[in-house]
Amino acid sequence: MAAATVTHTEWGYLVTGDTDAVTVSTGRLRVKAIGFSGNADNATAVLTGLRGLIATSLIKFKTNADDLNTQVAYFGENGIPVTGLAVTLSNAADEVYIYLT
Repeated sequence: MAAATVTHTEWGYLVTGDTDAVTVSTGRLRVKAIGFSGNADNATAVLTGLRGLIATSLIKFKTNADDLNTQVAYFGENGIPVTGLAVTLSNAADEVYIYLT
């Protein structure tokens, strides 16, 4: 497998393309919202950040056969600070949308 692809956009980042973990940013971001579009039964996306030097789970999305639509976590207009944001996808066709303030 290979690392997923990170695309910088005018609204934030799009992560898609493969299943190995990928670092979105090593610095600090203010994340307003995160969306997940799983394209398979039991698709998952795990997002982690750094607390000091330790990777810490930020959020995990999971779909099932009855719920293949986009899921969104909204953190407010001011967003939340996240350092060292990384994403791991379970399927190459899955997509994660990271909206910044």
